Order: sequence, then C-alpha cells, then structure tokens
Amino acid sequence: MDYMTLGSWILFFILIIGIILAFFRIFEKSKPSVEHLVLIAILVAIAVMGDLPTAAIPGLTVASFIIITTGIVFGRETGFITGVLTPLVMGLFLGLGYWTVLQMIAWGLMGLTAGILSSRLEKNKYLRGGFGFGWGFFYGWITNLSMLPFLSSITLTSVIGVYAASFPFDLIHAVTNAVLLFLFFGLFERIFRRAKDRFINPTVKESGKEEATLSS
Repeated sequence: MDYMTLGSWILFFILIIGIILAFFRIFEKSKPSVEHLVLIAILVAIAVMGDLPTAAIPGLTVASFIIITTGIVFGRETGFITGVLTPLVMGLFLGLGYWTVLQMIAWGLMGLTAGILSSRLEKNKYLRGGFGFGWGFFYGWITNLSMLPFLSSITLTSVIGVYAASFPFDLIHAVTNAVLLFLFFGLFERIFRRAKDRFINPTVKESGKEEATLSS
C-alpha cells in the first residue's frame, strides 16, 4: 500500500520552499547590513570549500560543523540562512536536484537550533558534542526522504530499509560533527567572534571604547 502520492510530494516541497522563503523575508525585513550579507557569503563559502575535498566519502562532512558554529556565534537567523544557502552553492559544483531542498531544510534547521540553544552549547562542550552527534542522524533522517520516491511501494518495511541502509553514513556524519566540535570549536569561535565584532557589531565595540575613555 502506498502512503504518499505524487500530489502529496509536490505539496510537501511547496510547503518547505514556502517556509524557507518566509524566513528569508523575515531576515530581509530586519535590514541586515552589507557587511552582514558579505559575512554570510563568506561563511557559506567556508562550509562549501570544507566539504568539496571529502564529497566522495558519504557522511564525511565539514559543513555541518561550520553551520553549527555559525548558529552558536552569530545567532539563529544567520545560522539558518547559512545552512539553507550552503547546499545551493554546493550544488553548483556537485549538481542540483529535488534532494537539494531537503538538504536546505536539514542544514537550515541545524543552524537555527544551534542559534536557539547557543547559550548552552557555547558553555558546555559535552552538550555541544552531543548536539552535533544528534544532528548527524537528524540530517540523514531528513535527507533520506529524497530516496522514498524511488521505491516501488512506500511501506513501513521499505522505509525502514532506507533508513537502515543510511545508518553507517549517518554515524560517520555524527562522529565527525562531535570530533570537530570537540577539537576545533574554540578556534573557530574566536575567529567568528572577531568577524562578528568587526563587521556586525562595530557600534558595540566603539561604545565600549568610549566608555573606557570616559571612565579613565
């Protein structure tokens, strides 16, 4: 018995695209500075360039680490936008398809949730590693939906088979996220925070200097 029709898939993708566009609209209304937009472009480029050398190895990805760190440092909006744009840019090198939409929503939610939980993730390395580990599987579970249209019949057994087959690659993704967050989060956090203070919050830095001058 089939549980999904072609019409259901079309509505599903329209809904996802609508949500993504709505979030972009909200971000646009916040009137981000040119520096902020350039910084997002740089973050996306870092995520893409980190992934291209390992593109032939399923599950081994650096982009998730960059997106999670971006969400923690820059907040949920920037984390989401960076996550959504990364597969689009990556697709220019590796190819675009309907699966790109699922990658956009998966990485977008990854950056969004990292921003929402930033205060906790920044302080606790074990929670941060667990977060990255969990998202290695969540990402796989979301993007695995792209395989369902190729099944002759979408049943519980066939769906379980798809997810079971992806488990080794999801595990590699999860372990990679956790290891990178344990070893390199501090370094990238410092680099990203310098960029944030310089290009997004320069007024905060200047006001701090003025207060220090007045107090002296």
